[in-house]
Amino acid sequence: MKSVLFDVDGVFLSEERCFDVSALTVYEILMDDAFLGLDPSVDFKTLTDDNIQDIRSKIFDNDKILEKLKSLGLNSNWDMLFVVTALHFIDVCKQLTSIQLAEVLDDQKFNQTTLQSIGSAVSDVTLDYSAPLTFLDKVQPGKDFIYQALIEHAATTLHTSKTALFELKSAFWTLAQEVYQEWYLGYKLFAEVEQKTNRTDYKQGYIYNEVVLRPLDEIKTLLEDLKTAGYQIAIATGRPRTETIVPFETIHIKELFDDEHIVTASEVLIAEDLYPELKPLGKPNPFSYLATLEGNDQSKYQHYASNQENRVNKDDVYIVGDSLADLLSAKKIGATFIGPLTGLKGQNAREELEAYEADYIINHVGEVRNILL
Repeated sequence: MKSVLFDVDGVFLSEERCFDVSALTVYEILMDDAFLGLDPSVDFKTLTDDNIQDIRSKIFDNDKILEKLKSLGLNSNWDMLFVVTALHFIDVCKQLTSIQLAEVLDDQKFNQTTLQSIGSAVSDVTLDYSAPLTFLDKVQPGKDFIYQALIEHAATTLHTSKTALFELKSAFWTLAQEVYQEWYLGYKLFAEVEQKTNRTDYKQGYIYNEVVLRPLDEIKTLLEDLKTAGYQIAIATGRPRTETIVPFETIHIKELFDDEHIVTASEVLIAEDLYPELKPLGKPNPFSYLATLEGNDQSKYQHYASNQENRVNKDDVYIVGDSLADLLSAKKIGATFIGPLTGLKGQNAREELEAYEADYIINHVGEVRNILL
């Protein structure tokens, strides 16, 4: 059976709200007195859409930092916001004494209170919001290279060998991920889904305000026609499971996909916990694409993670994604890649996708019909 494996962000749903939430997360950790408290006058309870856009413009340097991270193959909002947060954190920590720094960088004791203690110990901090772009200009493409560069940057800048805080899924990474989740899900759904105590009682959640990139009837008809033509359709996304299922249910396309053919960041985290020696398994690692293709069998996670080269027949498996991470995944497993120009870069992504020899480049997901039907 032929298969079409879809990414979600930049294909079906706009990434804009996720990027807004990423910016809010970085800004809250830096500014709010519950964290670093560099500017406790910021009132996160009363932010308007214009305020949020101003924050995003500042944090991501008019989206140039986001575009650079995407170009380097980093596809997860959690990872993107963490890298930016960590770089500013490192800069702030340059003011600390060696004794203070040793305590702060103890990954076994790190928590929200650690951030508050740093905020109390520093003064007159002026952040260079373009600094992450300077850092990223020197980094090789690939998630593992980005994290390794971050660790080396921390070691060099802070003159320390204690760099565990800057690793994937460290205590610091987890804290940033939780703050993002509460903004995106809202404090009530966060407590329910994450089974963790919410930090606020005012975040209502952006999950209920998703923007669909094409008319719903067009998307539904495309998916139904693909199934009628004999294609297996599946999802492989960097979103967590709840952030995928809830919007899909809201727009009534969830019923078109079998549960075992929806693989998300949640399953990637499970696999990384089971096989930490094989991480990172998020895109551009093709783990999620192989798992959704073969039916998300947890007993085969190690196989999906370690047996990836040229796994499929190019004429039988099609990957539809907007980013370089999706394209690199397709190339590794031997699939045909179809790239809609509806992601962060829009039409400007064409040059990058062409440079990496995308098989097809289309204006939007509806044009998949012209290729496969």
